Amino acid sequence: MSPRRKDKLRRWAVRIALLAILLPIATLVTVRYTGLFTMRKSDRDIKSFILPSGVDMILDTLTCHNREIVYLKTSKGEPKGNALILVHGSPGSIDAFLEYMVDSSLLERVDLITYDRPGYGNSDFGKSEPYLSRQGDILYDMMVQLGYSNYWLVGHSYGGAVVVQAAIQHPNAVKGLVIIAGSISPYQEPESESWRKWIDIPLLRDILPVSLRVSNEEQMPLRTGLLLLEDDWDRLTMPVAVLHGNEDIIVPYANLDFAKEKLNHADTLIEMTFDGENHFIPWTKKNEVLKTLIEVIDFSLTLKSD
Repeated sequence: MSPRRKDKLRRWAVRIALLAILLPIATLVTVRYTGLFTMRKSDRDIKSFILPSGVDMILDTLTCHNREIVYLKTSKGEPKGNALILVHGSPGSIDAFLEYMVDSSLLERVDLITYDRPGYGNSDFGKSEPYLSRQGDILYDMMVQLGYSNYWLVGHSYGGAVVVQAAIQHPNAVKGLVIIAGSISPYQEPESESWRKWIDIPLLRDILPVSLRVSNEEQMPLRTGLLLLEDDWDRLTMPVAVLHGNEDIIVPYANLDFAKEKLNHADTLIEMTFDGENHFIPWTKKNEVLKTLIEVIDFSLTLKSD
């Protein structure tokens, strides 16, 4: 090959390499600074979804452990002393559970509450709360301020870890627990994910979409937070349901086996495997999930009456 041809090929190789590096960066910058991938709906969009269903709603803000937390509550009929709180994953926001918030079979039994976890939606958007223990504190503070007699907690993905944390910290405040594709086993969280540390360096962190940056910041210490809970699962004596898809590549199915091993003090344990399903069972298997929520609520109320 002639020197001239080699030089030409070298120049093209450099151009292709630069394109491979700069194109993803340019894409991230575009997404970040045009506000794409915020994963949140406006108040108007939320009201437009909820109100036509004929349910009452409150969209408001509470100060919980010095964090401004936006929550949505729906209800129907007479005031109730019972509430079910749905906790979204990482990333996520209030809109993850909007379809559940208008379900009549749930609203016959309980008021429904969901909220933007810290750093997401309209809860101090972009300001993460990386420690699982603090996530549990914030959830419990919200429960105290809302003032219901009985609470059931439902968590999807990272939200599963949050509801477990809150229930272990305050078991007497939780009447039932539902963990959906939950990140609850420390042994299914990598000891080290170098790529998370790389995207947390100042330059890359600043161009990431905000929701992804917040997600990365709370995911990095998750394994440590779960390890701190490992010896306290026997505090979970309430009815618990654990649901998982066996084709979940985001949160491994082995989390369900960990839950079965740890929940040997639960009053009752409902375990459900969805064959061929991935991480998104709250939406792909909504009817089955709703049936399980109702089962846990009704079982808990039966125990109380007995």
